[in-house]
Amino acid sequence: MILEFLQRLGEVGGETARGSLPVVLVLEEAQNYIREQRFGEEASISKEVFERIAREGRKYGLGLVVASQRPSELSKAVLSQCSSFIVHRLQNPEDLRYFREIVPGIYGPLLDQLPALAPQTALILGECVRAPCLARIRDANPVPRSRDPHFYARWVDPSPAEIPVEEVCARWEAREPSDVEETGPAQKVDGGDR
Repeated sequence: MILEFLQRLGEVGGETARGSLPVVLVLEEAQNYIREQRFGEEASISKEVFERIAREGRKYGLGLVVASQRPSELSKAVLSQCSSFIVHRLQNPEDLRYFREIVPGIYGPLLDQLPALAPQTALILGECVRAPCLARIRDANPVPRSRDPHFYARWVDPSPAEIPVEEVCARWEAREPSDVEETGPAQKVDGGDR
């Protein structure tokens, strides 16, 4: 709808109106929207839409930012339209191979650094910079609640955490917390049940 509106804006307002309302769409976890079709899978409507936006959107002022931890799962048609890349550490061989296929060969030696990039460091290349560069990404504020759990520490902790199992299930099922049976505030989960 946004693409079609911006196309019609140019038709109604003439050449000066075309691109006068720039919009950027951000596809976080993009593999959920523009997954490369695998043999036997049906075509995804969202993939078709975003491939069209990637091909036609710029001339109408519609940009697309694609973010994913798995570039090898993304539509080649969309990635081939990207003019700039901000790439964090890539260690999966399939992702590295795929990324090498979609960027110009001149960047080859720089791409060799991707598996060893430090946390919060990214390789930036393409039209957004004059020359490829490494950059440290600033700390998020507020810090997202996305840190990995410390599995081993939890497994060997002699005093297991109290897990509010019934309350979690009640919220999950959209029940009122008062509908939860009185079993206490939380249930202890011992190491054997994890």
